[in-house]
Amino acid sequence: MILKESISYNYLKYLFTGVFSALLLIGYAQEEEKNQEKNQQTSEQREERQPTLMDSIDVVRDYRPMLADAVKVRRSPDMRINREAIENELQQIAAATYFSLNGFKQAYNDEILKRNPNASRDNIDNYRISYLAYHAREYPRATSILESLETSDAFYQGAIITLGIIAIETSDKQRARNAFLKASKMDLDPELKMIALYNYAKALHELDSAQVALEVLQDYIAKKYANSDRDGNKPESVETLSVDVLLGTSNFHAGVSLLESLNKRTHEDDVTYQKATYYRALEFYNERAFENSISMFMRSEKFPIDVKMAALATYWKAEAMYEVRKYKEAVENFSRFLRLPAARNTDVYNYANYGLAYAAFRNNTFAMAADYFERFLTTDAHSIDENIRYDVVARLGDSYLSVRDYGRANRYYNQLIDSKAPNQDYALFQRGIIYGLQGDNQTKINTLWSVLEKFPGSNYADDVAFEVPYTYFTSGDYDTAIEGLQKMVEQYPRSSYVPRALITIGLVQYNKGETEVAKATFQRVVEEYSTTDEATQALRSIENIYLDQGDASGYIHYATNTNISNLTAAQQDNFTFEVANSLFNKGAFEAAVEAINAYFDKFPKPIKEKHARYIRGLSLYRTGHPEEALHDLNIILNDWTSKYTESTLMTVAALYLELKKYNEAIVHLKKLELTSEFKENYNYAVTNLMICYFQIGDFEQVTKYANLIKNYDRSSEDDIAKAHLYSARAMLQEGNVSSATKELNLAAQKSQTAVGAEARYRIGQLQYENKEYNKAQETAFDVINNMGSHDYWVAKSFILLADTYARKGDNFQAKSTLKSVIENYEEDDDVIPAAKERLKKLN
Repeated sequence: MILKESISYNYLKYLFTGVFSALLLIGYAQEEEKNQEKNQQTSEQREERQPTLMDSIDVVRDYRPMLADAVKVRRSPDMRINREAIENELQQIAAATYFSLNGFKQAYNDEILKRNPNASRDNIDNYRISYLAYHAREYPRATSILESLETSDAFYQGAIITLGIIAIETSDKQRARNAFLKASKMDLDPELKMIALYNYAKALHELDSAQVALEVLQDYIAKKYANSDRDGNKPESVETLSVDVLLGTSNFHAGVSLLESLNKRTHEDDVTYQKATYYRALEFYNERAFENSISMFMRSEKFPIDVKMAALATYWKAEAMYEVRKYKEAVENFSRFLRLPAARNTDVYNYANYGLAYAAFRNNTFAMAADYFERFLTTDAHSIDENIRYDVVARLGDSYLSVRDYGRANRYYNQLIDSKAPNQDYALFQRGIIYGLQGDNQTKINTLWSVLEKFPGSNYADDVAFEVPYTYFTSGDYDTAIEGLQKMVEQYPRSSYVPRALITIGLVQYNKGETEVAKATFQRVVEEYSTTDEATQALRSIENIYLDQGDASGYIHYATNTNISNLTAAQQDNFTFEVANSLFNKGAFEAAVEAINAYFDKFPKPIKEKHARYIRGLSLYRTGHPEEALHDLNIILNDWTSKYTESTLMTVAALYLELKKYNEAIVHLKKLELTSEFKENYNYAVTNLMICYFQIGDFEQVTKYANLIKNYDRSSEDDIAKAHLYSARAMLQEGNVSSATKELNLAAQKSQTAVGAEARYRIGQLQYENKEYNKAQETAFDVINNMGSHDYWVAKSFILLADTYARKGDNFQAKSTLKSVIENYEEDDDVIPAAKERLKKLN
């Protein structure tokens, strides 16, 4: 349930709204000035406020169904599959792959001799000679010698294997198979026995005896890897995956990986891949590894050879997405499943309506949820489990309640009540809520009390205990409300409603003028329920009480020293930081500095160091401590990856401009100009670079940046006018009056701001210096009459006007003009001294 309090406007704006600012002041000097003005207004209004009794309370309650009670039944997929058949298909693919990677194995002479040095001398010599003949492709001579070997030792077994190899190379596969079979049954040399067994399997495979070849190969693989560790850290390869499949695995993982590793797959391979990925996904689903199952279902969907299986993959993918709270994606996939022609032939078709309805419900699309819940009830209604039916009826009531169709909502709640369903207490509670939403609070209260009367052991007892006094609160009966809420806290101390109740109690206490009692109530929420949203609201309320009392330091001391035992170190760090952050967002910059200092004192290695330094740097800047501000801000800039880098660059550049440290400002403005990530601030950078270079007398750079601004497609008219102005000022420094005049005229034409006023004034100054006094007077009057909002340039134009009067011999008018400037101009700059100096000369 969402609570929004609205307490007479003055209180609402500063206290207990439940929604607090999360804005972070950025580094733009102009934006900060605007925020500072707003904060000054806030401070003035706070000083004017007299927090005694509240004038009125208007509570707006946004109601949502209690989703904690809405639990979708998780269905289990049908795992009655012919696992042996799929595993056999995978093993056939693995066998073919293994054979393609490995040729027939040789019985090498040197290896046999190493293992059998005491063999018959004649056998050793004859085998060596025959092996040389074999390598020379003299097959008849090699065969004749091999057949002459005695049967007494391993060389005879090797001879049979080599005779099989000769048969393979002469395309006599039947003879080869017989030779390898014969050698595989000999026990003269274990290594030769394994070679013969493998060759026998490969010969069978080439003779298209696939199943027998598979069985023989599995026997070979099992013996070869009997004593090896298959769970080692060897890199996965096509061959190792083939071995894993041939050894037999507990799931389809190795088979899927093998198929995905093949460069070319046949249609039959893809058929097996669809099945293997689908059933592996189901295994993941049953293991509650839902993210893994989603990935595997998506792989299976890419090969929709069996359309029914493809449809089921989409359905179970949607179910998995629901389980991981990807409700929007679940809605999309349930909808897609329902549109598939093959879906109607599955036994999960109607449950897709149920799943889609719940996903839409969780996604807050309640009209869609109601539609599909109703489809679920009307489709194949006789087969729906009774408990699921009652749950769906309740959700239908909730869905219609959420779209404010109270009549239809009540019809579904009444079904539960009339049928004495197990969740009829919930339905009765919701009926009471609807009465309240319709403005009948007394009937609402009576209905809610009836929940406890009829169902003393109801799970909604604490809901009733909170909702009834809260209704009195919304009605303006604060004494009854606070009494009921206090009873609720005592009776149900473990209820999730307790922090909400305490917040409401504290709110009433404060507005009754019981400030310290309210503070204690809010502190209880912070200290006992620190991980709740109400704790955050309570802390802001405590902050406002301290600030209303003018005791920011007291608040900082409380917030940074409160011992909240159930917070982790990271949560405590965040809690203390947010104290400063909140003060900063309110524009209480001095207090923010104090709070950040306390944060660093409490946490020597704070988690939010960069953000904290950013806040302290800006706060110091805003409170007139630019040099101290630079310390924190430059630390941030040392880490170029910080998310505060750009705004800090802006602030530091503005700060150096304010301090008139133009070379330092140029360094930071160049970074803004040249870094592609900061292109949004490119115009700010080049404009201020132009100004900085003018101030240090580098007029070539002034011209460069002025031209960049004039040609930049995102420059405003005023930016371009400023570029013309500084081009003119640079030209004047170099004595190029004619070109400067043209630039000043362009600046004056493009701008009605201070830039335009300055350009007009400087045109008049040039006219005066050129002894064109009448024109100078006209220009001065143009500024005075048409640019009145720019006091500085208006005052300078009055002084120019006085100069023209003096040059034309009208000293009386000149003196009067200067006296008027001295008496009326209020700023502390060069205007008054210039006027006094001229007046002194005229006297």
